[in-house]
Amino acid sequence: MSLFQLLFSRHKSLIYTAFGSQDYFRVIYRLEAAGVSFRTRTHLDPRHHTGSFSFSTRDFTQYDIYVTKADVYKAQMAIHGN
Repeated sequence: MSLFQLLFSRHKSLIYTAFGSQDYFRVIYRLEAAGVSFRTRTHLDPRHHTGSFSFSTRDFTQYDIYVTKADVYKAQMAIHGN
């Protein structure tokens, strides 16, 4: 998280780190269904992403999902609860 985002974003609590788009969309769907506001930061590993075409069939993208401090419990219940 950049210094600007750390100071001015209200989404400061890292609630989940997803690896691959399938895991990411599963979590995002649950947060949206629960009405939880979130922000995502994406990390691409340059060892696995070479240019616009990758030879790997596996998705190595890391997604950090942040929520507001007030929504931490609600987000945890949405992701891990029933």
